[in-house]
Amino acid sequence: MDKILRNIVGKSILIWLLGWISLCLIEIWVWRTTGFPPLYKVLLLTVLVYSVAGILLGLIFGLAASLIQRSLHFREGQDRIIYFSMAACICCILFLYSLTFLLRPKPYLTGPVLILGSLLLFSSALVSIGALPFFFRRMERRGDLGISYISLLPCLWIFTAIKLNESKELLPPVVQITTPYRTLIFIFSLILFYFLVFFLLSLCRRAYIRWKGVAFFKPVITVLLCALILLSFVLLRRDKYPERKNGVSNVPSYAPNIVLITMDTVRTDHLSCYGYGKTTTPNLDTFAREGVLFRNAYATSSWTLPSHASMFTGQYPSVHGADHRSGTIPGGEKKAGLKEIMLRNFSRLSDEKKTLAEFLSERGYRTAGVVGGIFCASLFGLDQGFDYYDDEIPFFNIRFFLIYQVIDLFISAEDFFTQYGYMGKRIASHLNESAFAWLDKHQGQPFFLFINYMDAHTPYLPPPPFEESFGRIEKACIMGKSAQGTKSFVAAQTNLINSVLNGSHRLTSDEKELLLALYDGGILCIDYHLGLLFDKLKALKAYDKTLIIITSDHGEAFGEHNQMDHGLTLYEEVLRVPLIIKYPAFYPRRGVIEKRVSLVDLMPTVLSFLNVPVPEGIDGAAIGHSDHPLIGELILGIAQKYHKGSGDLRTVYQENYKFIWSSSGSHELYNLGEDPGEENNLLETFPHKVQAMEKMLNQWLTTNNLLDLKKETVTIDKSTEEKLRALGYVR
Repeated sequence: MDKILRNIVGKSILIWLLGWISLCLIEIWVWRTTGFPPLYKVLLLTVLVYSVAGILLGLIFGLAASLIQRSLHFREGQDRIIYFSMAACICCILFLYSLTFLLRPKPYLTGPVLILGSLLLFSSALVSIGALPFFFRRMERRGDLGISYISLLPCLWIFTAIKLNESKELLPPVVQITTPYRTLIFIFSLILFYFLVFFLLSLCRRAYIRWKGVAFFKPVITVLLCALILLSFVLLRRDKYPERKNGVSNVPSYAPNIVLITMDTVRTDHLSCYGYGKTTTPNLDTFAREGVLFRNAYATSSWTLPSHASMFTGQYPSVHGADHRSGTIPGGEKKAGLKEIMLRNFSRLSDEKKTLAEFLSERGYRTAGVVGGIFCASLFGLDQGFDYYDDEIPFFNIRFFLIYQVIDLFISAEDFFTQYGYMGKRIASHLNESAFAWLDKHQGQPFFLFINYMDAHTPYLPPPPFEESFGRIEKACIMGKSAQGTKSFVAAQTNLINSVLNGSHRLTSDEKELLLALYDGGILCIDYHLGLLFDKLKALKAYDKTLIIITSDHGEAFGEHNQMDHGLTLYEEVLRVPLIIKYPAFYPRRGVIEKRVSLVDLMPTVLSFLNVPVPEGIDGAAIGHSDHPLIGELILGIAQKYHKGSGDLRTVYQENYKFIWSSSGSHELYNLGEDPGEENNLLETFPHKVQAMEKMLNQWLTTNNLLDLKKETVTIDKSTEEKLRALGYVR
């Protein structure tokens, strides 16, 4: 490669690199205006991807242009190639914008609007490749070629990024281009912005030319740049989870530690320690032999928020109030769609409710929570009493980035970021990293640690190698459910689940086998990281003096009762959960307990173990001494009529019988001893049993005086909405 060729290729690479890097920075700016968290690791990866794309495309264009020049024997064509390289970079990005805009339709735009928008962008690309070389040639004669190119790029990318993402769901109103008038104003503003950037860069160049010969100029510039970089790191560094010291220091150093672990969405019959045919929990199997395994433990509800609030407060959902909200939609339900109904249908745990973390904090325990799912976030009030609460749930919205939209035409970027914990739920390795750092800092002090693992939750796509731990995954049977223009397996899963829930599809055996293999892989992933957590506690010499409780907040449906997911029914597959308790070495207890117990008993069990008086108003009791009714609840509130008219649900157990009460009148009665799958409704067969169990349920409701409960509504921001959508809660 001769000197001229190297010069052309090198300049072409630099031109394309500047073009793609500038686009990346503009897209990051647009993405950050929506209020999403920084996610520095992912953004650095994105900058790297854009850089590689710019370098490769610049190399390809430079080599191709040079070969064409030589083959056609053009003379003095080096400058012309540079002009066309600049124009080609802009043309390429505009063309890719129009291509992805057309092939990945936006739900808020109609077909003609999509076609028109794509044609306009494509036309802009053709104009740029034809007209811009003359513009750059003129600027070269003035000696302003590089400055004009750098000044032009952000103007183009700001316009295209905002124009293509003008949905009200994505951008603040101030930058939405909703009328021709706003479009003209925005174009005029960009022209002024171009001249401003051009003027500033020209001043910098003149200053450099004037002062570059001064001896101290380069050292001063170097020092200023280093200072600027250090300052940026200082400003970007933030103490996200400051310690909230409780101020109590009289806790005995020999007091046992408490660790509460919830394996979100894990159903009992998929754990090998509960008899499952696949080895999904080798570490948990060993752990279970060291403690007490409860074969019949039940969550108080079939979704995350009320179930966790019950564990923390010792109260049922009707009492603590952290659940779906009752009442009406402001402005009327008729004007609101299903998404709006769901987003305005959450109530947080009231600050008036005292949690287990608060009781332990008052007694000098250091308290920490590390959560992987949005419904355990502080937004919903579950952080009460914790000194440290890591609830930063990452969500990287790839819709803002051209490079990922292009990649999605061939392979799914969404699947990649989901697998590695950046699309609405954190993976176990991220949680352990945070928990281990906190444990290192507080070793030697009595602590309460709460961890919420989410790897078994939808979307079912655990990170390698757990993705194929139970057989090679053939995704073809589900990929047909994916939307046009996407290769996303996550999107295909969501569409499949929605089609089953709305009754338009029944889960096939192949689909169920695939989903269960991935679900089991998620459980195995949790188990692996549980093993690492146990090893960490042992290394800190804390394992033998720690009360460790491992459970789940609810199960998951895979076609049973024509249902999928959770939070819509109170059948056994979503209400029965694993529960294993390992006691400290000075209080050894082992064995298997068959008696039905409720997770509402966890908070009083911990307090009783520490000889702390259980306060009044607690529904639960210490496990082994509880004789209260075993209740399950699903309070859909204002969204109930959007769930097939099932209404609010409550269930109560008596011996082998289970009664499900519905506010819609569709009650159910099952004999779990003879019918564990709840397929034979005995409502009409045993009317006296129905009356007796309904009376038991009514007595419980009357005793708890639930009518005066006031719920605190949760305000859902855009970032939280996207996380809910990624987990399938907003459809």
